[in-house]
Amino acid sequence: MENTFDATTINRQVEGLAASHQLFLERLGGLTNDMVARPSLLPEWSVGHVLAHIAQQGDSITRLFLAAELGEVVDQYEGGFAARVAAIEKTASLSADEHVAGVRRSIYALEGAIASAREGWYGSARMVSGVEVPVTDLPLRRWREVEVHMGDLGLAELQCVGPDSWSLDYVRHDLSVMTMQWKSRGSMGLTDLPEQIRTQSPSMRLGWLLGRVIIDGLAPAGLMG
Repeated sequence: MENTFDATTINRQVEGLAASHQLFLERLGGLTNDMVARPSLLPEWSVGHVLAHIAQQGDSITRLFLAAELGEVVDQYEGGFAARVAAIEKTASLSADEHVAGVRRSIYALEGAIASAREGWYGSARMVSGVEVPVTDLPLRRWREVEVHMGDLGLAELQCVGPDSWSLDYVRHDLSVMTMQWKSRGSMGLTDLPEQIRTQSPSMRLGWLLGRVIIDGLAPAGLMG
């Protein structure tokens, strides 16, 4: 069955992603070697691990776009999950300048692939989890990846700490998407967010939905497993 989509929504996501890419590069302007070696907010990952992942995840989305343009469905990472992990470990200890250069190169390559996509928009992509999704899902998936991992760096000096560092445009857009996903899990799709979450700020609400915020007495949202 042909993949149909709302071009207006895709355009908004592509524009939002491009803005977040530039925001990320601006914030990385103050990155130092000392920062790269620090622990991130993710268990067992340094800041360097997060930066390596952001660059390589960008390359993986480029790979999916280019394959879809040829009418092909390929694995997100050549070699699968194990290769992804090995590549992150191999490059996590790069210098600050090398990490910034790698992230920039990855961003520009991906934005070029998105801009040149034509028939690929009607194709499918196989994520590292093995799940196949429409190519039209990829801009939002990448946008979320950039924003959330920007907060995962845990670098207050660069304004990269948790949900409060996420851009307002991203929060507005993905909060709507993730809230609908939450509601769709309930009977007749009418399950509202828990009261403890509805009183939180938009970024904190989204953070809980994405598993980045813990609320006392409330189980995790469980949407990102």
